Amino acid sequence: MITRLGMAPRAAGLSTADFVEHWRTTHSEAAGQIPGLRRYTQFHPVLVEGRLPLPYPGFDACSLLQFDSLDSMDAGFASAVYREKVVPDEAVLVDKSRFSLFLGDARISSAIPGGTVVLVTLLRRHPALTSEEFSTVLDGPWSAWSGGHEQYVSAGASRPGRQADVADAVDIRAFDSPQQALTWLTGEEQGVANDVRMAALGLTVGRVLARTYQVV
Repeated sequence: MITRLGMAPRAAGLSTADFVEHWRTTHSEAAGQIPGLRRYTQFHPVLVEGRLPLPYPGFDACSLLQFDSLDSMDAGFASAVYREKVVPDEAVLVDKSRFSLFLGDARISSAIPGGTVVLVTLLRRHPALTSEEFSTVLDGPWSAWSGGHEQYVSAGASRPGRQADVADAVDIRAFDSPQQALTWLTGEEQGVANDVRMAALGLTVGRVLARTYQVV
């Protein structure tokens, strides 16, 4: 199984509300028909008092797609469905010139259902660590979690013409509410302590507080 996370800013002129509505309806109906697609989850940005509660991560759209293999994924994105239905809609929805990609293998998979509040963290391996050392770090206290939790590490699946991964790992943790997530993230003995443990090991390159929307 290969997991693909795509991240892109919304197109110019679209408000966050208009963007999410179009993404949830028109776009999901088209993208959900890509051949070989096993799972399609959208991460809709959570707003607190009308604003993003965390610094803007560099994208508005973050979607998770799973396929049986890289070949299956490539075939899906080469299909007529993608070319004729998805691509034209992407042109009015997202700014593909600033698109970011991540292809990963699951390390932790504790199902996160649709409608759940999640904290998505993009991690870059510190240059002083090898990939194997970084994987060992991810096995440590930073990854401990009792609720819904998914974690993916870069599959290193570079091919000619394919963008390099924007991160070396992606961590997705479920919470009961946006406030619980923010309290955990800023707690000295919780999220802050976890980030301190990752000092000189992994660099956080983006975080987003979102609510999952299950398409497939």
